[in-house]
Amino acid sequence: MAAYKNEKSFVTTFVRHLRSRQSLWGEVHVSREFDYQRGRTDVLVLSNQDHVIAFEAKLTKWREALHQAYRNTCFAHKSYVLLPLEVALKAQRFSEEFDRRRVGLCYLDRGQVAVLREAADQIPLQPWLSEVAMMQAKGGHGRRSRTNCSRTLPDAGDAVHPQSR
Repeated sequence: MAAYKNEKSFVTTFVRHLRSRQSLWGEVHVSREFDYQRGRTDVLVLSNQDHVIAFEAKLTKWREALHQAYRNTCFAHKSYVLLPLEVALKAQRFSEEFDRRRVGLCYLDRGQVAVLREAADQIPLQPWLSEVAMMQAKGGHGRRSRTNCSRTLPDAGDAVHPQSR
């Protein structure tokens, strides 16, 4: 754990890797801290296929990261937990938990990233939120872009048609 003094330095190293030509996901758009109504995603990636990939990074609390990564499937095409190598190897023993939630597991070690469990490709449950995430990633917002995730719903008058008597 000594390689990363805190989660911020861990995420910074990961983002640096994503922006390099060595990234497992190819050339991507990257944004940090996508803040939406249900939580805040540590790292957002937009692949060249316009797929949103979310990453939840933790130094030790892999179960918390798994819960957060699962929440991110509401807008992400793929969602991963990112951990240091030794913590990822411990978390991998609970692979059925990752499989059940369709969340991937990867680790960062000495600036290199490896995938232990591939995330399932899925259709986001909230495509409108996925679009917001795509816009943020394309805009390359560096940090803390607050997203208002409340949608404007039609008035009941627009949705309900009274029957004539």
